[in-house]
Amino acid sequence: MKTLSALLISAVLSTTAMAGQQAFLVQNSGWMEPFYQDKNSQLKPLVNAVIQTVSQPNDQVVVSVFNQTNALTASPQIIYQGAANKDLTGLLNEQSIAKKSAHAYADTDFKEAVISTITGPFEKKSGIIWIFTNNKNSPNNDEATTERNKEFYELIHLDPAINKVVAFPLKMPVQGQHFNASGLMVYALAYGSAAENELNQLVQSGQMSKVFTQQPALLKPLDKEPVRLIPTGVKNSATIQASLAADQKTLIFTLEPKHVIPELKLTADLKNNFYPYNIAATQVEAKLTLANGMQAPIQISQTDIHLVGKDNIKLEFNLPIPSHLIVSPWSLEVFKAMGKSVTIPATIDVTLYEQKLSLSDEFKKNLQQLFPGDPLSDVFVAPQNIKSSTATIPVQFKLQYPLWPVLVLMGGILLLIVLGIIALAFGSKRKRYEIWVNGLKKQTIQVKPFGKCSIYGEAGREIAIIKRGFSEATVQNLDKEITVTIRSI
Repeated sequence: MKTLSALLISAVLSTTAMAGQQAFLVQNSGWMEPFYQDKNSQLKPLVNAVIQTVSQPNDQVVVSVFNQTNALTASPQIIYQGAANKDLTGLLNEQSIAKKSAHAYADTDFKEAVISTITGPFEKKSGIIWIFTNNKNSPNNDEATTERNKEFYELIHLDPAINKVVAFPLKMPVQGQHFNASGLMVYALAYGSAAENELNQLVQSGQMSKVFTQQPALLKPLDKEPVRLIPTGVKNSATIQASLAADQKTLIFTLEPKHVIPELKLTADLKNNFYPYNIAATQVEAKLTLANGMQAPIQISQTDIHLVGKDNIKLEFNLPIPSHLIVSPWSLEVFKAMGKSVTIPATIDVTLYEQKLSLSDEFKKNLQQLFPGDPLSDVFVAPQNIKSSTATIPVQFKLQYPLWPVLVLMGGILLLIVLGIIALAFGSKRKRYEIWVNGLKKQTIQVKPFGKCSIYGEAGREIAIIKRGFSEATVQNLDKEITVTIRSI
């Protein structure tokens, strides 16, 4: 059987496309007997509800039942493939427990089901795979059961082609002819980065809460986005406001340039994103990165942290303010802003070193109650090779520039324009002048601004030139024996 790691290149190549496809794998091997035989079982209604809830109208979906390929039948078996907007209640109700012989229920191979889905209906393109399982292998297991459980663990945690995995342990008591069960597990595996983005959107939008009332348990990735910052205030400034954007991730700092300080002391709650794990880290570092690539370290009040379950811890961050934000109200930035808010993007990277993850006691107890003695619950044991993780937190510095410098500038420009118009109106008229030659009035002329006029004597000889600038005219005499003067009238 082809390994999933061998398909990694295909996964990488497919990440540029929209996920657009989801597979729903419903286990029908031995231990699933009570989920199919109990008339009050909610397995099939749940599967149909999940399909209708998480699928987009333009998605292509495939629904399969799976166990383990044997002499009687292959696994998985597709029962539906097509548009997402189809009610599958009837098809699901037709499904029953699979057998590997006339007297024995079928075993289970999770990895086989996943790989067959990727290489088959997915055509090695990115997509989300949902698995509905009792979290157990089949009765009368063969000797390879333990190995297959290990393969499923490695598939979930170690295979790079699986980008994200979340799980929903559900209480679902059922009674069959031979077996009973207390709970059902639903896994969601994102194959490829496009599917990861789609699964993230499903989780963050709250869409899945329509069918899953509890928070999803994160199984992968456990090396990125371990924490979230929830701002609670700014200690050293009454004018700078810190808040959380609608996405519940982006930090927004609202400030005025005249009140900007070189460094602000941000108080914030550090929230655990790795539910259901406790996070311990002996060293925590943070840095601010601007859009132009410039970086600056951020001092943290506590560098040895321990996040238990859903609890928060309170920390203080000494956040440097980029120097170019400190501007004069008469600067070009202010005039460009025209009194509007300007957003300067940045990021804060928080890295946890010497990271140790442990399953919370509350979640562990819940698993033991739902799936007593189940070896597949080992998938919740965090890999020991993950020693660090980094959370990249978007930041927006929103600067509210004052409007009054713009108004002053615009008022000054408007005044200059008005004065220019007035001056032009008064100065653009032609003026009349009397021309006097050697004390005798000779003629009357009109001269426009920046115009000139020649004065002629006997025999048509040019004796003077009258030149006018913006206002009054002047005389340039050309003949030393003749004096020409002018009088404005």
